[in-house]
This record gives sequence, structure tokens and C-alpha cells, in this order.
Amino acid sequence: MKSTYENEVWKISQLHWEKAKEGELSTRFYKILSRWVSYAKDEFSEWTGRPNCGYFFGGNFWYSSETSSTALVFAIVAKLGEFDEEITQISREDAKQKAIQSLRYMGFTHDTGPEDCVRVKGPNKYTSEKKWGGKGDHFFMASQNGRSIASIAKTAWLLWEDLDKETKILVQNMVQDYSDRFCEMDPKSGSYYDTQCEEDAWTSEGIYAAVMMFPDHPHHERWAKGAKNWAVNTVTTYWDRLTSKSGLIEKSSSTDIKTINFHPDYTTENHAFVHPSYLCAGINLRASQPILAHMSGQPIDDAAIFNNEKLYEKTVKLWTQFDGLAVPIQGQDWWYNRHHERQYTHAVLNVIHNNSDAARLERNCLNSIEAIQNSNQIGCLLEENEHVFNPEHAQSSRDFEPGSALDLANAYLLHVFGGNGSDPTPQSDLLQKLSGTYSYPHGNFIIHRTPETFTSFSWRNNVMLLNLPKQGNWNITPIFNSYTGVMKFESSKGIKGLTNEEFIRGMEMNHLQKFDEGFATTGTITRGDDEIQQQLSVISLPNGHSVYTEKITALKECEIKEAYTGNLGVRNENYKAIPHLAPGERSVYLPDKNHSFKGFIGKEDNQEFHWGPQEFLNLDHKIGFIINGSNGVKYINRHQYARWKGIEDFLILNDLGNLSLSEGDSLPVFTIVTMPNKSFQETEALNNDTTFFDCTDSHVQVISHGRYLVFNNFNTLDNWIVAEAKISNDFQCIYEGINVIQDQEYKWQAYLPRLQNGFTESEWKIVSSQLSSLKLEIQSRNGRLTFLNLSEELCTFRLKHMKSNEELDIKLKGQSFHTISAEHLSHDPYHMQ
Repeated sequence: MKSTYENEVWKISQLHWEKAKEGELSTRFYKILSRWVSYAKDEFSEWTGRPNCGYFFGGNFWYSSETSSTALVFAIVAKLGEFDEEITQISREDAKQKAIQSLRYMGFTHDTGPEDCVRVKGPNKYTSEKKWGGKGDHFFMASQNGRSIASIAKTAWLLWEDLDKETKILVQNMVQDYSDRFCEMDPKSGSYYDTQCEEDAWTSEGIYAAVMMFPDHPHHERWAKGAKNWAVNTVTTYWDRLTSKSGLIEKSSSTDIKTINFHPDYTTENHAFVHPSYLCAGINLRASQPILAHMSGQPIDDAAIFNNEKLYEKTVKLWTQFDGLAVPIQGQDWWYNRHHERQYTHAVLNVIHNNSDAARLERNCLNSIEAIQNSNQIGCLLEENEHVFNPEHAQSSRDFEPGSALDLANAYLLHVFGGNGSDPTPQSDLLQKLSGTYSYPHGNFIIHRTPETFTSFSWRNNVMLLNLPKQGNWNITPIFNSYTGVMKFESSKGIKGLTNEEFIRGMEMNHLQKFDEGFATTGTITRGDDEIQQQLSVISLPNGHSVYTEKITALKECEIKEAYTGNLGVRNENYKAIPHLAPGERSVYLPDKNHSFKGFIGKEDNQEFHWGPQEFLNLDHKIGFIINGSNGVKYINRHQYARWKGIEDFLILNDLGNLSLSEGDSLPVFTIVTMPNKSFQETEALNNDTTFFDCTDSHVQVISHGRYLVFNNFNTLDNWIVAEAKISNDFQCIYEGINVIQDQEYKWQAYLPRLQNGFTESEWKIVSSQLSSLKLEIQSRNGRLTFLNLSEELCTFRLKHMKSNEELDIKLKGQSFHTISAEHLSHDPYHMQ
């Protein structure tokens, strides 16, 4: 069969219109899409290159995605749902005609169209006045057209009875051209730096369009094998590869696994880090086949959903915050508002896999999508005012509207033809279920969750700590060097990209401990040309608080022109429909004053505020910080952005400025205790309940924070240490180890292994109005308490259990001891190995 547009129309699979039934979720999606149409209609332009043609959003974005995505939305609104012209601000017939005109524009300007038909002139030199479709492009560029081909197929299928012969043949040519090109090519493999999951998925998506639409085409069998081959090889680990033929001697089939695109812990990398958007690409892009299957009554191909559930359950679901958005553990280089993309992931798991947790998270995402759109007067999904962040490639917030709308369009089709899915898990149950500690040894990060906090630490790709309150990335953003900071040298002498100046690509891991509730890790970052050593201790406590400690030493003489650590991204959006999340203003509360900062882009230059060293501070009554060893605190209220991710300020808790260091110089040990979901008043109270101990060794740090005793040993040798602090209360917590009360001081003694850290939680405390005058040693080991009265006098005190409030009165004669080993005590020793 020829592929020129003069040929005959092929037989097409019939759509099952009777299956299209509106439900709770599809109705919500349809309303969002309808409102978006009222915005996108003004982005339509006529094209005079051929009769009855037009395009959306400039008509020359990458892969014609701007027009293919928008055309699908217009086709959906024109053919399905309860149309409301008051919302769309356009008639149903007009919406249909704009979708048809778009199909024709894309068909004529495609590689298979007439040579004189090219896309319109635009700012992107790679696409301006050129054809699209991938002819002459290398695999990455050419195969990426599969996403647009899938959108074109869905649009044409919905409108098939409304299309003339010429338009149908234009569509056929585009679909066949892509499928013939890639159906017999081998899928790609890769999990480090740039996963091939995305490429394999969008290639299968493009080929499936032909498979599902044209069942009687002579190439159908080749297409079907090719689509299955690409799809089943998308979400794969080495375990999957081991189950299939090697392909070296014995020929492999289209159902055999030939690739490894994910690490064994189901993480994978794109842009050189674990990136939720690309990790989910295998689920999202392959979902076109199940959507088309629901629409046409054909079976879902197992290859198109292979490993969806494993990937989702082991990664995506465990990383989601309250609103269904996956936390970018190793940072984000796109815009922060990725709800449209993630709701589609949840929708696939909800409808196709009947996952009740996904049903809850999809609704959570949808709530945010509706609120953000309702905050934008013009009905757009991202930003009312266009923000350009990559002018060379013509990438702006406006350019990414069609892609966001496409995710909603696909979710709508999934629901209207496939139903609501599972009954959603109650939110409180889900948050409780997600609590715990999850380690990713291949992705190189660890996560600790409580129902209202999220803590993660990454030690490769981007070395960074996140400790988020219950509103997650609406408060604190995942900047690439969160906490670990920046050090820009006057002369960068190391290997470009590996000097760990602004982006910290890796650290030497010294020790990692995972607990049921929390984790503790130590490591060393070498910065510059082996000029600076930054030793780290990161501890996540069971209550969701974290303790970050660093010790910086110069290994060589060096000049640093800018240095700061303890830095956090602060989200400062303004969405009127969700003032509790995005009020357009953030406030920093210091011990003696407070400052507020408006969030907006443009109009003014960035503003910097310097406050000097602070003992503690609070951000917006959402999260508190106790600070020790800081050189000064700085807040950058940003209005100018080289790259747009959202409205984001910076809070820097250790502003080091410029440094001139000689070999062997050390900076003061710097520590942040982060306390999510605390007001300023609670932060102040917790600061009063936090003690930094004096230690016999300057390389050792011991901190008491409420019921927890936190310790780390930066030494390269094991140490027996003594930490002491003045007694200032009528009670003293008792920790695992040797506790001594004497001479108005409390001392904690323990043996600490080299380069390790940890924590212990107090089960008991001693209460006495004469506490500072006692001479008492308490040994706590494995749930057993031994009290030794060091004085000649009678010693009396009350022993109180921290959780049950059970009390025991104890009297010890001079120089006597007493041991308690109560079975009802919950034993929780050192939290260290």
C-alpha cells in the first residue's frame, strides 16, 4: 500500500460510543478542559498554506506537540461530555472545526505532506519554517514524534465521521510513516544518566496508534509485534532481563526482555538524577494503548502495562505528598506544578489496575489542578503571565500549557470510557500507610515519612537533604543543593562538572543506618580540586525532625568567592483559590523581629536581607529551625529568574560569604535542627528544650532535643566520649549509656564508632526539686536501669516514664545502687550498629 495522501481511506476500528459514560471524575476533568478551551481558542491561527488549516500556540513547537495536544482537547470537548458554551466561550461546531483544521495543518506540514508545506515561522530555529515528523533526525528526536502521533490518532478517531477523505488520508500517512519506521527497530537500554524508559515508551505509543486504529492494514502484524516489543521493554530491571532469551544465539521474540531501564530498586535517571517525571514516563506514555482499547472494545495489551504496579508501589506512591504530587528527592529542573502529569499516573493505576490508593491520590491532584486553574482568570493551567525560561528553545510557561492539558485529556478519556476506577482510600489511612523508612541503594537516597512530614537524603547525583512539613513542596522546594550549599572558587581547577561547587554530584558514604522510624547517615563531600572537605551528619528522628551537621576543613590553600550552606528553597506562589497553600507572601520570624516577603515575578530586582547569626527562626509558622555555629542568616526575595520553575525564594542559614583558607583551617561545626509543622512559639519552646553539649573531643557532637539524644563522631577512630551540660531544670532525661548527675552538671558517656552517628530516645526522666545537688550515676542498658548513689547521703528522686507517665519514687542510701528491669518498658536502645 502506498502512503501518498491521494490513496484510499482504510478501514478503521469502530469506537464504542456507548461506553462513554460520564462519572464523578470524568465530569470534573471535562469542566477543566472546557475552561481551558476558553483560553486556548485565542491561541488558534488560520494557516493559508492549504485550504481549511490552522494551528495552536504558534504552530512550530517541538514535534508539533503544541497543535496535536490542543487539537485532542478540542475534539474531546466537541464530541463528548456535557458541553457548556458559557464555559468554553466557543460553539461545539467551532471547536470541532478548529480540531479538524489542526489535523490538516499537521498532515500537510508533516514529512509525508507536500514538500512546499512547512510549519510557520517562529522563535525556535530548530523548528521554524521546517517540516516535522523526524525525517533526517537521529533516534531521540525522530522517535519523540510518537507522542504527537498518538494524540493525532485519538483526535482523528474521535472525529473520523466528520473528516473528509483528504484529511483522513493525511492522518493515515502520518500514522503509517511513524509505525513503519520504528516497528522493527530494537528498543534501547539504559538506566544511568539518561534512562531509555521514556524513549521506548513514546515509541510504543506512536506505533500502538496504528495497531489500534487500522486492524486490516497489511502492516498490522509487523506493527503489533513492534509495539509490543517497545512496550514490554520500557519498565525493565535486570531481573526481567534474566527471564528472557539472551538473543545471542537463540533468536528473541517481541515478548522477550532485551533492555534494562531501571535499577533493581525501581529508580532510574534522566538529566543525570532520579526525576519523577521521567520515572513515570513508562506508565503515562504507554497508557495510550489501554485508552484506545477502552474506546474501541479491544483488549489491553499486557506489554503496555508491564511492571506498572511494581514501579508505582515501590517508588511513585511512596514519594507522594498530601496533594498527590511526587516529591523530587534529587531536585526538579522543570516547573514545580506537575500535578497534571502525576494525576495521569494515578489515573492509570486507579482505572487500569484498580488501585484504591491511586484513586485517592488522583483526586488529591485534581483538587490542586482545579484550584490553580480557578486562580487564573483566563482559564490556563500554569501561569497567567507568560514566563520564558529557555528562549533559545522557545520554552515558556505558555509553551507548556498544551502538554499539561494533554495529560488531563488522556485522563478524561480513560475515565469516560473506563469508569471511575476503585473506591479511594481515606486520606488519613493513606498517610498512615505511607509512613515508614524506605531505602533506595541504587538510586542512592533514603526516605523517612510520618503522617505529616517527609524527610529524604540523597548522596549521589545531587547531594541534598529535604525535610518537609505537611504542605510539602508548597512550603519548601527541592533545590539541588538543599542544606549542603554552594562553594564557588575564585579559580575552578577541577574537572568541569565534578567540582561540587553548585551541584554536588556525589559524596563518599561513611555509614548509613536505616530504622523503622528514621535514619542516620554520615559522609564526606570533597569540593573544588580536592580543596575543601565537608563532612556531613544527617539524622531523621522518629518524630519527623531532622538534624543536619557539617564540619568544613581546608585540604589546600584556597580562595572561595561565594560560600553558603544550610540553604532552602521557599515556595512563594500566589493562587487566590488556595490561600492556605499559596498566599503570595512568606514571613520569617526571628527571636526579636519578623519580616514578610511578597512573591511575584518581575517588576523589581531581587532583594537580599542579612540578619547575622541567629539561635532559631521560623518560616511562616510552618517550619522551625534551631541553628548552631552559623556565620549569618540571609533571605533572598527573588523576582528575577534565569529559569522559571515557579516563584521561589532562598533562605540561607549559614552565609559564609567569601573565604580565604589555608591548609588545615576549619570552620565552626554548623548544625540545623529542622522541625516541620511548628509555629514560631513552638520553635522557641523547642529551642529552650535543646542543648548542645560540651564534649571532650571537638570532632564529636552531642545534642539533646526533647526526648532525643543525637550524636555524631567525625573522627576516623572509635572514641569513648564524655558530653556535659549545665542542669537548668528540675528534670533530666535518661538515655542509653552512662548518665551522671553531679556538681550541677549532667554528663553522658558512651563509646562511639568512627565516622558514625545516631540517636537514642529517652524512655525515662528523673524528677527532683533538688536535681542539681544530686550525685547520681545511671547506667541504661537494654531496658535495664541501674542507679548508683555517688554520695554518702540519702538520695531521693522520682522516676517518670516519658510515654505512659507512670511514676516510681526511688530512695537510695549513700553509696548504694538499685536496678530496675521492668518488662513493661519499651526498649529502644542506641539506634546505631
